[in-house]
Amino acid sequence: MAFILIGGSRSQLGLLEQARALGHEVCVVDGAGTAPLLAEAHVGIVQDFSDVEGVLNALRERGVEPEAVATMGSDQAVLPTAHLAERLGLPGLPVQTAEIVADKRLMRAAFEAAEVPAPRGREVGREDAAEALAEIGLPAVVKPVDGSGQRGVTEVRSAEELPVALERALAASRTGAAVLERFLEGDELTVNGFLLEGEYFPMSVTQRLLHPPPPLGVCIAHRYPSGLSAERERKLFALAQAASRAVGIETGPSYVQLRVDGDDTGVIEVGARLGGGKDAELAKLVTGFDAIRAETLRALGSLSPGDLEAGQPVAPVGQVRFVVAPPGRIVRLDASPALELDGVHEAGFYWRAGMVLPPMTSGAERLGYLLLTAYGEAELDVLTDHALHALDVEIAVETLV
Repeated sequence: MAFILIGGSRSQLGLLEQARALGHEVCVVDGAGTAPLLAEAHVGIVQDFSDVEGVLNALRERGVEPEAVATMGSDQAVLPTAHLAERLGLPGLPVQTAEIVADKRLMRAAFEAAEVPAPRGREVGREDAAEALAEIGLPAVVKPVDGSGQRGVTEVRSAEELPVALERALAASRTGAAVLERFLEGDELTVNGFLLEGEYFPMSVTQRLLHPPPPLGVCIAHRYPSGLSAERERKLFALAQAASRAVGIETGPSYVQLRVDGDDTGVIEVGARLGGGKDAELAKLVTGFDAIRAETLRALGSLSPGDLEAGQPVAPVGQVRFVVAPPGRIVRLDASPALELDGVHEAGFYWRAGMVLPPMTSGAERLGYLLLTAYGEAELDVLTDHALHALDVEIAVETLV
């Protein structure tokens, strides 16, 4: 019997470690033979996980008997994981819900039906782009309907910018479709929660600090606390619950991105998964809520309300700080000096020495991350600066062609 983990990137490490801690063997499935968790699994299978039939055949060929299937960190794996759970008769997200959260057109329709506040928008193509922009208004944003990590997402401030933005979105879409939405001003936040049979358990509200555009909307830090009042956070949790129920999440994690501008709030999107930016790991440190353990138990069919009670936090302040770097050939990466600092819980890289780091066009080009806690905001800022400078990074910028 094996716990099947769909996706082998470092964003999945929490589930792998938790399943092992609970005594389960782990089988990792990823289409890229270089995926780092393939080597850490009991069984590693190189197989495109979007090919559900191919995954099932690969499991049979390797003699793997699944007892659970799960994913975290990426929208791309949510729908295949739901299909696999259904085919295997295991607990999982309903396929209909997975289809909604995987397609921004269906998600928008779900929000409208449930009267969840969200930016105005519609599907857009080359023939009706100008008409759609006139209807939605400026500023606007163009997105692939099925994208993730801010790939192909562009802010549009004039009609002249629309054609290029639309081509970027269409090129980044697996289905060749795009949506145009009104661009929401204000602060961007992430609301994390967990549902069990329709009951919503709030986890954390974090500030999303963004990299200056371009690219648009790439997060460089998740920071806790949010800076909002307790009453405002309660309202955001209620909105996140409504958005989660609107797309059909009854049991499982909820990852809601929204913008707050004064008294106005708009939901950008809902992810029926744990965040890939160490959101759950941060929440455990600063709130005591162990969402990774909860998701592991959900996949195993043994989650109970008692598993969703928060434990003792480590510190009241914390953040995930992503590491960005200029493009070039990576010569050396060493996170160990940063890990020696008190308050640094994790430090790692998404890339390896010898690879070429391309220019940043989405979240995929972030170099690495730090997970830190402190007892005050100023202390956290000082620790973050020290940790960033402690990272031993060498990139040969001049060799990039």
